Amino acid sequence: MGIFNFVKEAGEKLWDNLTDHKAQGDKVTEHLKKLNLPGADKVQVNVADGKASVTGDGLTQEQKEKIQVAVGNIAGVSEVENNISATDTQDEATYYTVKSGDTLSAISKTVYGDPNQYNKIFEANRPMLSSPDKIYPGQTLRIPKA
Repeated sequence: MGIFNFVKEAGEKLWDNLTDHKAQGDKVTEHLKKLNLPGADKVQVNVADGKASVTGDGLTQEQKEKIQVAVGNIAGVSEVENNISATDTQDEATYYTVKSGDTLSAISKTVYGDPNQYNKIFEANRPMLSSPDKIYPGQTLRIPKA
C-alpha cells in the first residue's frame, strides 16, 4: 500500500478534456481489461484531479504492481494510491522512470550490472510492453528483484 508518483504528461492517452471523474475511472478500468492484466476484474479505480486510487483484494504482489504501473502510465495520472491487498508476501519490486535515450539493456546494466538481463524487465512489464524496443521517456517500469 502506498502512494506512487508518475510523470503526468507521459503515457497512453485515454481522455482529452474529460472532467467527469467516474468516466475517467471507467476508462482506466476498461484500459486494464483491454491489457488482459490478470486480476484487473478484481479492482476498482477512481480518478480525481490526476490522482488515481486503486482498491481490491485477492491479487498477488506481482499483479498488484502491474496494475499500479499500468494505471500510472496513463497520460493525466500523476499519482496512484495503491490500496490493493496482496495474497502473497513476495518482496515489492522497485521502479524505474525511463529517460530519453534509455533502452532495456541500458536499464538492465544500471540496475543489475548486466545488460543481458533486459528480458527480466521486459517480462515484468508485460503486457504493458509489447516489445523490448518500445519504451518511452517518462514511462515507469517495474524492476523485479535480481
